[in-house]
Amino acid sequence: MKKFISVLLTLSIILGAFTCAAVNTSAASKKTAKVSLKNKTAVLVISKKDGKTSYGSTKITLKKAKGVKLIKTTFKSSKKAVAKVNKKGKVTASKTGSAKITVKVKYTFKKKSYKKSLSFKVSVISDYKDFLRRLSKFSNKLYNMSAKDINDNYTMSPVSVFMALSMLYSSADDNVKAEIKKLTGMKASDFKYTAKLMKSLNKEYKDNDKVLCKLNLTNSIWYDSGEEVKTDALDKIAKELFGEVIDAPFKSNNAEANKKVRDYIKDKTNGLIDKDFDLSDETLFALINTLYFKDNWDASDLSTKKMNFTSPNGTKKREYLIGRYQEGRVQETKHARYFYSTTMHGYKMKLVLPKKGCTLKQAMSASELNKINSRKDYKITSKDKSRHYTRCIFPSFKVESDTPLKDIFEANGYLNNAFYAFDSPFTDEKLQVSDIAHSSVLDVNKKGIEGAAVTIIMIEKASALMEKKVYHDFTLNKNFGYILTDPNDVVLFTGQITK
Repeated sequence: MKKFISVLLTLSIILGAFTCAAVNTSAASKKTAKVSLKNKTAVLVISKKDGKTSYGSTKITLKKAKGVKLIKTTFKSSKKAVAKVNKKGKVTASKTGSAKITVKVKYTFKKKSYKKSLSFKVSVISDYKDFLRRLSKFSNKLYNMSAKDINDNYTMSPVSVFMALSMLYSSADDNVKAEIKKLTGMKASDFKYTAKLMKSLNKEYKDNDKVLCKLNLTNSIWYDSGEEVKTDALDKIAKELFGEVIDAPFKSNNAEANKKVRDYIKDKTNGLIDKDFDLSDETLFALINTLYFKDNWDASDLSTKKMNFTSPNGTKKREYLIGRYQEGRVQETKHARYFYSTTMHGYKMKLVLPKKGCTLKQAMSASELNKINSRKDYKITSKDKSRHYTRCIFPSFKVESDTPLKDIFEANGYLNNAFYAFDSPFTDEKLQVSDIAHSSVLDVNKKGIEGAAVTIIMIEKASALMEKKVYHDFTLNKNFGYILTDPNDVVLFTGQITK
């Protein structure tokens, strides 16, 4: 019995020592976490202006808990040719690419010394790539503003809207330009890339005269044929934006003008958008962008299957498309899980599924979409050297939507100066945006994807008495009095309300 008790005591001492060591290790771990980086990543931009090159920079900043005293901090770049760092932690871009800055810190906490190594990742991009990054953020912001109150199927084309806004930017005065910059998040210098973007997006792939894939955007500036306008200015801006100038008799023969617009849009969208946009006989200018896209899936891997799809209206059998395996794994944000499927020519359909307990609006918020759309690494390999492949299985669908952009922008406090009087190089008249229409169609089926969109900014002469409207609320949320009078201010009733 004594021997048994002795063995138990020995085991207790050993376990106690092990537990104590674990506690000390944990404590030490907590102490070494007393120093961290304020930001772990940075995007630096190399830009060119007036023949001069500007190299972006940032400062690595440490966060330290109370009682921590820094002894020594060193910085080292993994690729000095991409980003160099000085002794004070200032990182300066050298050329496009990626680099890791290793930050080694020596410090004391409660009279004990510690060492810690931290990593700071740097991406160096061109100013055009920075422009594309801003465009992606605008696209996600625009979608969230537009879909905020929609619980049904919905689609829109942010790039079509941006192209139309770019035409308005080139057509308006400084006040309207400031509003467009605020809405899009762009700098003035970013709009010089609109033409480059336009050129890069127009693609066509053929096989023996058969069109396999097509992405086509068009810009056009329409004007009332009965008005005197500055055609030189119209031609200049249309040329800059790869557009064309078209006249139509909006005032003298409004039905004919609308038919001309309708036929133009129908032709440019391969018949997918065939509708009358009812441009009024007061239309002086119309800025129209059209978009058409078509591509096929890789037929060798495509299959379909009937599966259940659950919606608020219940569960029904639907045709599902079973995509080919892509390298990588499903990734996550706070509210969403996502992956992608590609068409034959590499266009990506990124598919977003809300996590359990999360809503679709949370999963599709602007901040979540910014993370999803900027993801490049889908974790193809894991630590055990395994290589991962994933396929998306999703229902075929067709959705058509109209988006009242003027109402949406006004409700969110954007483009106020465009909806009232502004100057334009096109005419000596004061102008105002009367409406902004947007329509989109997207058909995803077992053959591939086909979609179209149009954005129309309708511009009229500004009313001579047009003033900026300011709205106020007068809320009677406590005791109030009242006077009821006839049209001649004869008091019929007077009194007060206290409960």
